[in-house]
Amino acid sequence: MGGMFFHVQLAKHLARAGFEVRHVERENNHAEVWVSKLYRGQMPTGHEIDWTKRTVLVFLKRHGLRYPRREVVVMVEGDRIKAAFNWERGKPGWLIIEKPKVRAKHRRQPGPSPSRR
Repeated sequence: MGGMFFHVQLAKHLARAGFEVRHVERENNHAEVWVSKLYRGQMPTGHEIDWTKRTVLVFLKRHGLRYPRREVVVMVEGDRIKAAFNWERGKPGWLIIEKPKVRAKHRRQPGPSPSRR
């Protein structure tokens, strides 16, 4: 997983804060933009923007960057949250976290077995 260290660290940090992480990406452009796509998770409605900004700022501060609050852009649409910010560390690429699909087990109904002729 070379080059994805900061992607994984950011995803873990956001998950510990109560978000369900869907996607973490560092775009390959001159601005070094990071985009995180999240589900609200345990977050109460109406607090998403402030909590997301605070969580991202704590992550950046732990990695040695003091970042202005107004520079973290958060967009909310229903249960989905998208956060974007600039940060030079890490390599371009993306990390996708998929929810495991729950499959129902099909059980045979007990009963008479078909007879062979």
